[in-house]
Amino acid sequence: MTEAGPSSQGEPVVLDCEGMTTREIGEAVWEAVRAGAGRARLENPGGRHSLGVGLPPGFELVIAGSAGYYAGGLGDGSTVVVEGNAGWGAAESQRSGTVVIAGNAGNAVAASIRSGLVVVKGHASTRAGVGMKGGALVIAGDAGPMAGFMMQKGTIVIVGHAGPGVADSMYEGTIYVGGEVGELGADAVVHELEPADHRALVELLATADVETATGRFRKLVSGRKLWNFQTSERTIWKAAL
Repeated sequence: MTEAGPSSQGEPVVLDCEGMTTREIGEAVWEAVRAGAGRARLENPGGRHSLGVGLPPGFELVIAGSAGYYAGGLGDGSTVVVEGNAGWGAAESQRSGTVVIAGNAGNAVAASIRSGLVVVKGHASTRAGVGMKGGALVIAGDAGPMAGFMMQKGTIVIVGHAGPGVADSMYEGTIYVGGEVGELGADAVVHELEPADHRALVELLATADVETATGRFRKLVSGRKLWNFQTSERTIWKAAL
């Protein structure tokens, strides 16, 4: 059932998702967009998949509960807030905008994002930030194995612990870890933080509304041995593959 609320940037349009299919919910959200609404709120989302996908610049969607797979994916300047947990692939291929997950995130959160900000206030599962091509992912808790796998560009901040394989086969990009670091992934190296890193961390964590001390972070970058194949480094390539 759809409850039509005020439009524009005032009070959000409220959609009661009880008994609705994912397609019906998506159509109702886009009806609000076309009507000129700037905000919408999904009540009783029931963990449905593909909520808030491909929303336009400036639109804000609040999912009042947990979401299933691919919440907030393909964002093009929108803001999607999940007040519970999110399943696999949240914010996947985000072009720009913001996705905030109040709880935990499943596998591959922020996969292949190009710009914008993704924030996980809880923990993130395996391969967080896989294939990122830009933007920033901030995880207030721990990250599972293989965070930042094959990362191209961008920044990942893990305030808690990072599981094994972190930064595996990473090309460009930077990962900051505040807690313990598991076994490093192939071609990942630890660098000392410079003053510019501290400033960038303070700014990013403030934007993400995540509080923590920045003095204990470690910086992970690519050792660049996988950038070009060399016979002398074949053991590293074998491990990566």
